[in-house]
Amino acid sequence: MTAAHVSDWKYKEVEEITSLITTKKVIGILEIGGIPGPQMQRMRKNLNQVATVRSARNTLIIKAFEETGKKIPGLEKLTDNVKGQAAVIATDMNPFKLFAQIKATRTNAPAKGGEILAFDLMVHAGETPFKPGPIVGELQKAGIPAAIQDGKVVIKTDKVVVPAGKKIPADVAKCVHGQNTAGASECLGSCI
Repeated sequence: MTAAHVSDWKYKEVEEITSLITTKKVIGILEIGGIPGPQMQRMRKNLNQVATVRSARNTLIIKAFEETGKKIPGLEKLTDNVKGQAAVIATDMNPFKLFAQIKATRTNAPAKGGEILAFDLMVHAGETPFKPGPIVGELQKAGIPAAIQDGKVVIKTDKVVVPAGKKIPADVAKCVHGQNTAGASECLGSCI
């Protein structure tokens, strides 16, 4: 039985991640799945002076931590945290200051559906910019108390559509995504 061929770029990637892990004092794993590209680029730019964020395939990140764990015992335990779409963050900065800086760079992005909300998704009573039509049925199907009054679509009462800690359904995200209604401004999934 012959060994499978592994591409050279994969060896190089593992080598670069291993080098990053061994040259910095503080190492962490970020779960970056669901963060839109513009927000991710903004986060990287804001952290550029103090930390390096390196994303790669999870198998390569795990391999790099296993390699490093041979030299620095205990580091291989971080592989348990490599889930979803992961990235390695490395810095010489105090980890508490790094966390504060990451928190300060946190931005909001429109929810797509499936994200767990960090806060209540609430729609407020009032007029919307929508014209009467199928949108009323879509809003009602998503659990938003909508109706037509005086030729405009209105939200009848304030309502928590999705409580904090719950996944936002795709139909709810679709109804409020990118709309300039009172509720849409609060329908933003938290990004790191």
